[in-house]
Amino acid sequence: MGRPRSPASAGTRQRLSEAALELFHARGYNGTSVQDIVSAAGAPKGTFYNHFASKEALALDSVARYTAAMPLDLLDEKHGGSPLERITAHLRYLVGLTDTSEDRGCLLGNLATEIPAHSGALRDAVDAGFARWVDALAAAITQARAAGELHGNEPAGALAGFIISSYEGAVARAKAAGSRQPVEEFLALTVARILT
Repeated sequence: MGRPRSPASAGTRQRLSEAALELFHARGYNGTSVQDIVSAAGAPKGTFYNHFASKEALALDSVARYTAAMPLDLLDEKHGGSPLERITAHLRYLVGLTDTSEDRGCLLGNLATEIPAHSGALRDAVDAGFARWVDALAAAITQARAAGELHGNEPAGALAGFIISSYEGAVARAKAAGSRQPVEEFLALTVARILT
């Protein structure tokens, strides 16, 4: 049995975890070093490996934290509103998060474009985060069809995946252009043409 962690040790792990999520989101995986993380966390570099086996392990922690905080509850029927209203509210919320001055985008989308070829674990974690999102959106699409709010016969999962991929592409374009126009276009066209 391992030695119990002291409160100070647990605090260091938490600071490392929070700093890593912030830096991976802002700079990406390749643009963030272990030294960047420990400096931002105010921790000695030697303590990093007491808490995480590698930078990849910390990136996995960041993906788990980010995915757990995704606003998927907006899609849940417990949130209230009709299924289509919940889907639209979810998409509006996401578009509202887009801040081109920060140039962050979505952590999952950012990592998906730069995952190291040797990191199957990180690739799987990012893919699982997207799958969780697709599943939640597909469930709401299925409910909207059952309520007569949406029509079409394509699989709900395929439609949800298409919408999420379109959103991620719009976010990437918004970052490149330094403009919210791509995400605003995504929202307008998705609501007017796809969610009908």
